[in-house]
Amino acid sequence: MEEKKEARPSKFEEESEKPGRDMRILSDLYSKHHLGGNRRNQSMSEEKRSQLFKKWVGKNRKVLDIGCRDGILTRHFIDQNEVTGLDIDKLALEACKKNLNIETIWADFSLQIPLPTSSFDVVIAGEVIEHLPYPEITVSEVSRILKPEGLFIGSVPNSYHLKNRLRVLKGRLIDYDQTHLRAYNVMLLRQYLEKEFVIEELTSSRGKSAFLSIAWFGRDLVWRCKKK
Repeated sequence: MEEKKEARPSKFEEESEKPGRDMRILSDLYSKHHLGGNRRNQSMSEEKRSQLFKKWVGKNRKVLDIGCRDGILTRHFIDQNEVTGLDIDKLALEACKKNLNIETIWADFSLQIPLPTSSFDVVIAGEVIEHLPYPEITVSEVSRILKPEGLFIGSVPNSYHLKNRLRVLKGRLIDYDQTHLRAYNVMLLRQYLEKEFVIEELTSSRGKSAFLSIAWFGRDLVWRCKKK
């Protein structure tokens, strides 16, 4: 009887085989954060954001979803696309792989995305870059791994919408999420994106596309950019 060969790990899994202590700490932190905040099996403005993302991604694309968590948003654009999910939360990522049967990478991508240059048609970052310490590095890394004229699609919370502004006037914090390292508004988001990309659309899943409407009333900021 022929001996059954043991399945070898993918090249992505090999790269993450020996995680450092910091990565394990971050993984545990985000796992507790997602579970404690009831962020498993749900995504902010999922219905509206998923429609935009699916429309913008299109078909027959090689897609990287950074910060995919358990794949609750990812599932909307895997049809007829080759999608890879990447996240620091190992438990959520395992659920993503099990539920969607896609390639996954466990990694801390705050300083470097562990993937080859010009290897994806689309990179998605839904509610991700507000968690990262160096947005300029992240945006540069996204540009590096995208093919020429590749698309960068994503969203961040609009920290300066009217309700939050009023909350600050009352002496409260503008954002209570301890994992958020940046408070984004339209101008700051443009500042980071335009270093590497041409912004094709900047809107809100809960508002109109006029500048003042987004700045004051959009609860999130959603973008589609093309690599310069």
